[in-house]
Amino acid sequence: MKTLKIWFTDFYPGFEPKDNLITQLLFKSYNIEFDKNKPDYLIYSCHGHEFLNYNCVRIFYTGENLKPDFNLCDYAIGFDYIHFNNRYLRFPNFAFYESQFQQLIISKNPGSLDLSAKKHFCNFIYANSNADPTRDNFFYLLNKYKKVASPGKHLNNISMDVGERYAKDWMFTKIEFQSSCKFSIAFENTSSPGYTTEKLLHAFITGTIPIYWGNPEVMKDFNPKAFINCHDFESFEDVVSKVKEIDNDDEMFLSMLNEPPFRNNIIPENLKKEPLLVFLKNIFDQKREDAFQRSFYGTSAKYENDMKEMILFRKKYRSMIQFLGLLKKTLKIMKRNR
Repeated sequence: MKTLKIWFTDFYPGFEPKDNLITQLLFKSYNIEFDKNKPDYLIYSCHGHEFLNYNCVRIFYTGENLKPDFNLCDYAIGFDYIHFNNRYLRFPNFAFYESQFQQLIISKNPGSLDLSAKKHFCNFIYANSNADPTRDNFFYLLNKYKKVASPGKHLNNISMDVGERYAKDWMFTKIEFQSSCKFSIAFENTSSPGYTTEKLLHAFITGTIPIYWGNPEVMKDFNPKAFINCHDFESFEDVVSKVKEIDNDDEMFLSMLNEPPFRNNIIPENLKKEPLLVFLKNIFDQKREDAFQRSFYGTSAKYENDMKEMILFRKKYRSMIQFLGLLKKTLKIMKRNR
C-alpha cells in the first residue's frame, strides 16, 4: 500500500489525528505516517492559522459555517453546495458522528413510546451567546406559550441533572436531557444553504420533534415530515402556532415522531462514507506533485504572504497587550509595597 505522510492542524482543542473518520478511512487504503514537521499532506480546519507554515498539499475541512478559501487550500470539505471540479466535497459534519449518525436509521417501535416520560415541553441547549439573534428571539417567543427548558450555559433557567452516569460527558448529558423533552429547538448559530450540524441529528436520536432553523435547503437531506422546518413558515408566530397544534394532539405528535429522519428510512447517497472515500482517494492516488491545485505565483503568492504578515502582526500585538497588562500589575504591586 502507498505510504502517506500526513498531519492535522487548526482543529478544536482535544482533536486526535488518529481518531477521526478521515483517518479511519485512509487506514483502509494506505499506510499512514503522522509527521508534524514535514508532512506531504496537511488536513487543517478553521481554529487557527498554523496551516500557513506548511507548503505541502493542503486539505481544508470545516465544521463551521465558513466558505473554503481555495487561494490557500488545494481541496476542501464543507457544508456549501459548491461545484469546483474535483477540489470540493460537500460532507456535513453531522455525518462525521458515525455512531450517532447510524442511529437515524434504527427502526422505531411506536408501541414503545411513552409520552409520560417526556417531563419537559421543549429544550434549548446552547453555550454560544454570539449566535444569530434569531435563535434567542424564537426561544423567548415559544417560552410565552410554555416554559422552554434551557439547561445550557446560555439563557440558563434549569439544571441539567441527569445523574452521575452522564455528568462527566457534556455530549451524553445533553442527549440524556433531550430525551426527556417533546420538542427540541434545533437552531443553527447562523443560516446558510447547506449548513446543517449535529443539532438536528441529536434532536432526532433523542426521540424529540426538532424545531429547525438554519439551512433553508435542509429538506434535501432530511424527511420534511419528521420535523418542523421554520423555513416553511412566513413568521415565527406561525411556527409557534404549529408547535401548539402538535403539542395538544397526541396522535399528531406520535405520527410525526415516528416518521424516519431520512425519506424511506434510507441514508442519502451523498451522506454515506463512499463519496468521502472517493474524494480522498482522488487526492492521494495521484502523484503528490500533481495534487497541488493552488497557485504559488503572482497575486496568489502576494495574497498568502499578506495573510502571514497579518497573522504575525496580530500575534505581536497580543503579546504587547499581555506585556503591558503584566507591567501594569507589577507597577500596582510595587506602589502598594512602598
